[in-house]
Formats: sequence, structure tokens, C-alpha cells
Amino acid sequence: MKSIFFITVSFLFSVSSIAQQISDLNGLETQSGRTYLFYRSYGLTPYNSIFKFDPETQQDTLFLFGFLSWSPFGNDGKANNDFEFFPNDSVNFMSVGNEFNVDFWGTIYRNDTLTFSIPFDIIKVDISKQNPQKVFAGGSYNHLLRSFDGGYNFPIDSIMQFSYLSMSPFNDNILFGLDSLNRLVKSFDGGYTSVLVDTSKTDDIFNSKFFYDSDQQHIYRIAKSYGQYVFLTSNNNGNQFSWTKTFESDFPLWVSNDPSISGNIYLGNLRYIYKSTDFGLTFSLYKTFDSRITGIYKKPNSDILYASTRYRIYKITPNLITLLKLYPIPFELFSYYPLKVGNKWIYDKTTIVYDFPPQITYDTVIKKVIRDSVAQNNKKYFVLKEESISGSTEYFLERIDSTTGKIFRFVQGFNYPDDELLIDDLTAELGDTIEAFRYGIWYPGAVTVLREENYFTKWGLNSGRKIFETNNYGMPLYSLTYGLGLDSAVYGFDFGTTTFVLRGCVINGTVFGDTVLFVEQREDIPTNFVLYQNYPNPFNPTTKIEFVIPNGVRNLVTLKVYDLLGNEIATLVNEYRDAGRYEVKFTVGQDSSPDIASGVYFYQLKADNYIETKKMVLIR
Repeated sequence: MKSIFFITVSFLFSVSSIAQQISDLNGLETQSGRTYLFYRSYGLTPYNSIFKFDPETQQDTLFLFGFLSWSPFGNDGKANNDFEFFPNDSVNFMSVGNEFNVDFWGTIYRNDTLTFSIPFDIIKVDISKQNPQKVFAGGSYNHLLRSFDGGYNFPIDSIMQFSYLSMSPFNDNILFGLDSLNRLVKSFDGGYTSVLVDTSKTDDIFNSKFFYDSDQQHIYRIAKSYGQYVFLTSNNNGNQFSWTKTFESDFPLWVSNDPSISGNIYLGNLRYIYKSTDFGLTFSLYKTFDSRITGIYKKPNSDILYASTRYRIYKITPNLITLLKLYPIPFELFSYYPLKVGNKWIYDKTTIVYDFPPQITYDTVIKKVIRDSVAQNNKKYFVLKEESISGSTEYFLERIDSTTGKIFRFVQGFNYPDDELLIDDLTAELGDTIEAFRYGIWYPGAVTVLREENYFTKWGLNSGRKIFETNNYGMPLYSLTYGLGLDSAVYGFDFGTTTFVLRGCVINGTVFGDTVLFVEQREDIPTNFVLYQNYPNPFNPTTKIEFVIPNGVRNLVTLKVYDLLGNEIATLVNEYRDAGRYEVKFTVGQDSSPDIASGVYFYQLKADNYIETKKMVLIR
């Protein structure tokens, strides 16, 4: 059983205060063929506890306790860096880690009983498959610690040859490590001497993992090299000139090979699991998840693969994915989009039309949560009302799924599952791609990427901020701030761009920024002509168009629909109208219009010297 973990020690509070997560999933097979899964709880650091999970009974038990606590009264910590069970034994094991309480110590445990400590990191442990009395441990500072009595005693006979990484399961004299330049070396005599076998640099010993193929020739490894996570394969037992890099990523890799089928390897990266059947030379997509993979384990002699994301453990077969364990989404994530009746946001809206010269218009938009409501799909939503000084009004029904962290908008008529459009995923991590569309038009293959994380620093705040970019029409870019919600957005259209910047808001009764609600003070009928944006937009097959004739004006009014070439599609209004607000329906195939195809169309209002044109989109 092997498990290598990432290390981070820059905590400012106890790890126990962080919402529970799952990472570093791995597994153990008993002699009877039963599988036990092991995973790190809370996060990616070795100071987190490790749990043992039974997929059959779905029972969790604490396996190794870990913690990190910094306080004014003193600092304490216990890290679990690596562990391994004795061959054909699901009870006895060795584990290594770090502990500190004033002093810092590397530790070696047998069955959770301390057997050795030394004042430097101990990162790796291996038990010989040929002679279980032989236990090797080490890691940093070029130390190799060896026990010949099953891990009870470790005579100090450190060998200053390399930083220890791995022992071959087929020959306990073959070891791998890193030299003083962090290059891969191999020992054929149990660590007394070594030779250089790969000149590429390994940045971080904690990110190094080895996997051995059953043909006893191929070896696979994960490393972090020059800032990239890389997968390498050797076709000659890890010897010189045999290592080939076949996969790399900016994000962590998770690997499990099948010891019962030579050449079969599974690799997890971001939301994807890949499979190789040619010893890791090429990979093909095997499964796609809606969250980032945090560990995988292949059960030997079966078609079962286990995988974890931050809040779930799955059992995977070629035709079925079964959820085994679910942690609740951290409540804190919901603060990135605080939907609550009474919350309000005010935005400065700027629209630039690229003409000669460019035309710039300014507006103020207020969005507020006015109530909750049950929609036609029998789900409960918050009702959001958007108004602007120019007179436009739109309503949205939105909800957050507390079990997934996803934000949905109720939209009918577009064949969305259950009439819901996914607009955000609050569990997304940096670099994740999600099929979410807050702005623009959904189409297959388009995705939204969490491209950056930084901080919102206005109004005396220093709050976390997530910046998303959507790869669809207009290339929308927007950001969500912890405790505030949507703080900015920009998107393009055929002839310009529109930008929203948060001026102020009221969240749970607390006021941030400028919250003078101009929109709520406007008269019902403006003193100027107004043509509103159609709603819904996009539409299929019916949409509504509103316009306003100002006080004291009676004029011949025309409202017409045109295609992109300027051909008239329909005349909706052609008569004298008094001052007031009017609403007109446009239904494709009616109102003397042909049964037009999906695409972009324009509607134009003319009255007196007033002419205004807006764009609408039909999706069928």
C-alpha cells in the first residue's frame, strides 16, 4: 500500500475548522479479495487525518490521526506522510510523518506505535515483499533508515547517497531516489551506491510516486518537474535512457495501475480519467466527472475502478458510475453567491457601440432578491428582479443546489434538463472547466473556466474572488466575491461591449459601498422614448417586447422585426399610440411572419424622430 502526499504548512488556524474534503484515495486488497479504501480528509496536506472506508458497508473509521494547530498558547502538529501494510497483512502497517511541539521531529510508527524519531523529515516508507523484516524509510536530507526486525528498531546507519523515493516490489536491493541536484538515481545494492538514470529535475519529493508493472520491466512514475506535473514511463526497469514523458499538466496527476493486467494504467487529471493499455505511452479518455479528481484506485482482477472528488467517492465500471460516499458542500462556498430575500446589488452599466465615433451610454442597474417561488418543475427558487434607470425590467428564477454547490436558473423552452440552465458551480477550482452559462447562449462544447483567483479589496474588504470566463458568444468574463456575490461582468456583442461594475450592495442587512437606489425612485413612465430588451432572450417561439411613449406625445409608432440582411420579417405595430407603456408579443410562425430559423434578428421602434434597434436571438 503506497500513498504519497503534498505538504503545506502555512495554516493560520486549526485544520479541524475546515469543511471536510476527500483526497489521495488509494486502496488495499485483503487475502479474501475484499477492498478497503483509504483517503485523506479535509485537504491535501499531510497534517490531515486518514480514514479507512469499506465500500461494501460504506463504513468509515479513523485510520491515522493528523492535525495542525497554531495558537497563542503554542503550536502542535502531527503529519502523515506515507504508510504501507505488510505483505498479505491487512492489520499490521508502517507509517512515517512529522510531529512538532516546540521541537520538530520526523517519526516512524509501526501500527501507530512510535518506534523511531529523528530531527528531519521522513517522507517515504517501504516494506520488502521478499523479506517483510526489512523496512526502509527516508526522504529528505539524503538519509536512508533501515530496519531488519520488521520496523521495531532502526539503527542509525544513514547512507549519504540520495534522498530515498521507492523500493522495487520485485527486488528489495533496487531503490530509486534523488541526488543532490534532484535528478533520479537508481541503486542496485540497497542504497550503498547509485547511478544517474534520468537527468530531468524533480521539484518536490512529496509529489513523487512510483508504480511497478507486473512484467517486471515497465516502471511508471509521477513527478513535479519545472513546475509541471508529469507522468513518465520506463520500458527497461528504470535504467538509463529508458524514461519517456508521456503526459504533463499544470494540475496534480493521480495514477493507479492494474497489477493483474500488464500495461493497463489509469490516470486522473482535472475532471477526467484516462486509460492506457500500452504501458503509458498513449492515453484515451475513459470517464468524465463534474468535479476535479482527487484520487483513483484500480481493484485488481476486476473491472472496478474507484475514484474520488473533493466531496464524493465513486465506484466505476465500464457502464456504470455509482456514488458510494458524499460529504456536504462547505457552507462557506455559498457566500460567493448569497441568495437571500432582501439582498440587493447596484451596478454601474456601461455600453460601448463601436461606431465612428464610438457611442457610449451609461445606466444604473439594481438587482434584488424579492421573494421565493415554486416553479412549474416543482422546485423552489429565489426570484430576482433587475431594473435599470432607463426602464428595463427582467425577472430571473435561481437556486443553489446545496448537495452539489451548483447554481441553476429556471428557463423553459430550450430542452434543458428539468427546465434548468446551469449558470455556475461554486465548487469549481482554479483551471476547472464547467458547462455553465451565466451569460451568453448555451451551445454544445462551450464551457466556463475558473481562470483566476485573487482578492476584492474595495470598501475595506480583502475577500476571496473567483474570475470566470465563458467560451461562447460574446466571451463573457465575470467575477464572484466571497460575501458579496457578482461584483463585475463584461461581455461582447456584434458591435460593442457591455460592462457591469458593482457600486454597492446590501447583504444580509449589511451595507457595502454606494447603495443609493436610483432605480426605485424613477417614475413609472419616463420622459423619453424607451425600447426595452425583449424577454425572454434567447427565445423559442415567443418573446415579449416592451416600449414606452413619453408623457404628452401621440405619434405614429412602428415596431418591426428584421433579419441580419435587413429584410423585414414582421410588422408588430403600425399605428398611432398615446403616451404609456406597451407590451407586444412576437411569436415565430404568427404575426404575419414566416417560420424563421434559429439565429440573430433585430427589432426596431420608430416614432417621431426616435429610432432605436435592439438584437434578439431565436433558438429552435
